[in-house]
Amino acid sequence: MAEDWGFVDNELRMSCADAIELVTDFLDDALSRDDLVNFEAHLSLCEGCRAYLDQVRRTITITTESRDHTVELTPANFDHLVAVFTRQPQDPDGTGDEA
Repeated sequence: MAEDWGFVDNELRMSCADAIELVTDFLDDALSRDDLVNFEAHLSLCEGCRAYLDQVRRTITITTESRDHTVELTPANFDHLVAVFTRQPQDPDGTGDEA
């Protein structure tokens, strides 16, 4: 019930749901001029959406910085990796023997 909160009828110019849908385009610098103006106006007045945008930025930073390049998927190891990821919990050593 966004109308009960008054998001659309005040200076925010858009609902939080609309703002959240624009976050990816905002981060990609892909918003139209009008959408950018409205999005920034919304952020200037909405702490919740600013926090959400910050969380998305932090998530991007964390996942970008922590990429593990030690595991490469190649045709030679594909079947082994599939077996490792589908192994049953009772088969911790991958031998097929239950503990």
